[in-house]
Amino acid sequence: MSSSTLTTIQNGLTVYGYSICMLLGNFGNAFIIIIFNRQRQSACAIYLVGAAVMNIVVLTFNGIVTIFSFYHSDRTMQVIIFCKIYVYLLYTIGQVPKTLIVSASIDRFLITSNRASLRAFSTPKRAKYFVLFSLIFWSLFMIPIPIIITVVYGQCTAAGLNSIIESLYTIIFISLIPSITSAIFGYLSYRNIRQMQIRVQPVGQNTINVNNNIHRRDRDLLIIVIAEVIVYVVTTALFPLIQSEMLVTQYVLPNKSFQYVKIEIFILNIAVFLLAVNSAAPFYTYLISSKSFRRDFKQLIINSYWKLTGQTPVVQIIDRTDQGLTQRSTRV
Repeated sequence: MSSSTLTTIQNGLTVYGYSICMLLGNFGNAFIIIIFNRQRQSACAIYLVGAAVMNIVVLTFNGIVTIFSFYHSDRTMQVIIFCKIYVYLLYTIGQVPKTLIVSASIDRFLITSNRASLRAFSTPKRAKYFVLFSLIFWSLFMIPIPIIITVVYGQCTAAGLNSIIESLYTIIFISLIPSITSAIFGYLSYRNIRQMQIRVQPVGQNTINVNNNIHRRDRDLLIIVIAEVIVYVVTTALFPLIQSEMLVTQYVLPNKSFQYVKIEIFILNIAVFLLAVNSAAPFYTYLISSKSFRRDFKQLIINSYWKLTGQTPVVQIIDRTDQGLTQRSTRV
């Protein structure tokens, strides 16, 4: 593939890809906020709302800066001071939603535990404090980033020993820890629910409803966990890989050709774009994987239509067992 072709694809991705990702992502995250904001009594819902808010910030900030820098590259990404501030803010606000999603996975494990002492840790108050703590923590933890970042080949990146530090950080904090932690606690929470299903021995005329409730809840939770982990791994795996490749070849192939460097930068830009896709994906992941989330979204659209048109909503009789499922199975 020639350099001109790579440049054309990269330019199209920058102008159109980030614009579409920003619009669709903000649209979806806004609906996540609306749907889960109704469940303020749930710590997990608070984590999801916090993650959605930060995803909107990430998508808007990164999208605007990326598109603007495309048309004014000599005044933005080529300026070291701007480059340092941009990467620091992007790394900081980018890590917060990842941390909150991991926290939601851990909370899912806590609320499904048969131990009251563990369930007691899952409270809305603690969740609100942790959202604030995660923002403060990453703001302080990322202070060294502006020191090691500079401009190389027109890209905000690190060089020499600093590139090793950045690559290790990327592999550990962006890829490995969030993916592994979410997968582990997702599995543990699913195991807790399976054990809960075995322990429950319903009696009376509501036996069938209770059994169906547990079955649907198990299935929805498993699908959501698998979908969440797969989407995260797929959209973040390329970034640490290309970072590692650039780090290794920096010493193995010290005299890289211009074409080789061009391909590396192209793949790096694709990887960075996939990180933006990850911030835009949660709503569509939940919509595809969770039947109860689709039901809540559909009901939200119907209610909004009734309010806009001034029509009187049709009263529906909802089984409380199924209603409870809607509140629990959409917790991620």
